Amino acid sequence: MGRRGRGVAAVGAAGFVAFVAAGCSLLFGSGFGPLDPELPSSSPIAEFSDGSATIAIDGGEPIVLGILDAQSRIDSLFGSDVHWSNADGWHLRVNGAGSDFGGGVEIGGTSMLTLDRISEGRHWTTYDPTRCIVEVEVADETALRGTATCKGLEWYDALGSFGLTEPKDVGEPEFDAEITFEATP
Repeated sequence: MGRRGRGVAAVGAAGFVAFVAAGCSLLFGSGFGPLDPELPSSSPIAEFSDGSATIAIDGGEPIVLGILDAQSRIDSLFGSDVHWSNADGWHLRVNGAGSDFGGGVEIGGTSMLTLDRISEGRHWTTYDPTRCIVEVEVADETALRGTATCKGLEWYDALGSFGLTEPKDVGEPEFDAEITFEATP
């Protein structure tokens, strides 16, 4: 991974850690005292049971992901946690769409998208959420629907990369992807 890739990965990882830490503090309180009763609480908005997604890599034929994970949902605080897959080992996850951390400020523009490819004993994942521009059309009790344009994605080894070590690039060339997704109750 080049110097720029390491910097982008570090910034992305730091942002993700801050997002998770903030969420944990909101849910469980912090070491500085009890939860502030003025903070928003999370409540379920919808569970999704039907949907599909497509991934077109470098302008190729779209890969259809027709299996929607049974735990796919959206809630009032953290937004979406929706996962599509197919029998060939392709996976797509959209997190954060429709989230609202208080004051009615939706942060749907910070939706995170992750691609995974699980095949032949390997698990590759994309690591840098800044490489995708996610456009969310709907993120509410009726549906999660949108598109994403990703530029310069790289595959990383999900089985041996994460934690306290730098993610390991698997040596595949960078790629672009056009993605569509939809999930409904």
